[in-house]
Amino acid sequence: MKIKLSTTITTVALLLMNSITLSAQVIDFSMAEEIAGKNTPEGWTEVNLPQSLPTFTDANTFYITDFGATTTNADNTQAIQAALDAANNAGGGMVVVPAGEWLFGRITIGSKTVLHLCAHATLKLLAYSDQPDHTTKDPYIKGKNGASDIVIEGESSETSIIEGQGAPWWDAVEQKVSGLQRGSIIRFSQGQRYLFRHFRIQNAPGTNLTLGQSGKGAHNTVHDVHIYAPASSASDPSHNTDGIPIWTQYCNIYNCYIDTGDDNVVTDTDAQYIHLWNCNFKAGHGASLGSYTQNMHHIIYEDLTFDGTDCGFRLKSNTDRSGDVHDIIFRNCTMQNVATPIQITAWYDKLPDSPEEAEASPETKTSSTPEFHNILIQNVTASGYNTKNSNDKNYNGIMIYGRPESYVYDVTFDNVRISHRNGVRLFFCKDIRFINGCTFTKTRTNKTVEATGNDLSPVMENSYKATYSWNNLSSISTQTISDSSQTKNTHFYTLNGCQVIAPSKGIFIHQGKKIVIK
Repeated sequence: MKIKLSTTITTVALLLMNSITLSAQVIDFSMAEEIAGKNTPEGWTEVNLPQSLPTFTDANTFYITDFGATTTNADNTQAIQAALDAANNAGGGMVVVPAGEWLFGRITIGSKTVLHLCAHATLKLLAYSDQPDHTTKDPYIKGKNGASDIVIEGESSETSIIEGQGAPWWDAVEQKVSGLQRGSIIRFSQGQRYLFRHFRIQNAPGTNLTLGQSGKGAHNTVHDVHIYAPASSASDPSHNTDGIPIWTQYCNIYNCYIDTGDDNVVTDTDAQYIHLWNCNFKAGHGASLGSYTQNMHHIIYEDLTFDGTDCGFRLKSNTDRSGDVHDIIFRNCTMQNVATPIQITAWYDKLPDSPEEAEASPETKTSSTPEFHNILIQNVTASGYNTKNSNDKNYNGIMIYGRPESYVYDVTFDNVRISHRNGVRLFFCKDIRFINGCTFTKTRTNKTVEATGNDLSPVMENSYKATYSWNNLSSISTQTISDSSQTKNTHFYTLNGCQVIAPSKGIFIHQGKKIVIK
């Protein structure tokens, strides 16, 4: 009996000692991995990491438990904020979230601060019913005014978690609750130099990790971050849960895994010099650009894998939110079972019923009209999608849809190999080049265009006012007319340039198309 009592006392003492040690433990910190892994493209400005962080010691390491946070509290927001304020008042510091589940609301981080989630630590947003305001878009984790040089990190993208409890928010979206607004989980929109690494965000009410705002909040590095929310096609879907939206300049994003209900990653207005590589995308709307595409250029997406994603590369905008978009690269990517591998559209809100209808009512070109050009799609393979959809024409291996007042131009497909249920649609575009062994298979009709083929006509679903070259062979869009009565009172041109009216048989040019009349 005495031995058992002594053992119990010793165990309690050890637990107390461990607790004391935990509160005082200084977490190792280094950015050597990020310095070595910048991978800056030639000619680009280097992405800056957080600067002038203090050396972390007992004096500036703050555990949230020392400020009253417990795993049994209904709300730890005040305790977590107190720890963050202590770090800010110390001129910078590290705030540590130990293992356990910690309920919290909106918090604000000061400059030169590291928020560290230990292994098996979960920061859990207050439930929808416990949040006092459902009408603000304020982020849940944001910086103090102008705060810079901030790090949010975990110890593992599987065990260091931020949980959004988003399901009731998604239900509220479906119910069209009046005034509903959803803030991003994390967003720093004023200062610069931020690092996000080794943690997981899941079930966000809306967007997950938003980088910048209106061109501010620049120089972001994101790596080994996992993001999860139910697909938009799931039986209980999430809504607008974009993984990483980008609204600023100079960002490196790599080694991330994103499985969500909207764009996996998306660049928006003021996104410039964005480099994304070595990421894995599952459910979601793909590696997107837009729909807000003002002041957007120099974007590189490379070494990505897509599995079951709705879209692969997707550039989208409209006449009220765009402008000159250029120097875009999408390369070295593999897609499996992707519904729309390549889509470039200047009609984000709604496609016209026909290109002829669009041409009949062109808009006046303005500074916000989409002008998409200088785009390289290189070393890309896509296969495995054979699903018939109710609106099949919206699911194509390649679709480029410019506008009659602003063609998409100067797009190069270099060694792109696509096998897809549906073929190619090209509208209002020019100088589209397929080079270096491109191939395309339309599985619905079992038609393949090899690199040695003459043009894309065997897999062309439709084209209008579109010119392209196939593996260095010039071509223009082709249409076959089997009923010569369709040419009545219509002007055509022979291949020698002579005008004819209502031809009955032969090959002619009409409205930018090669017309075969049988």
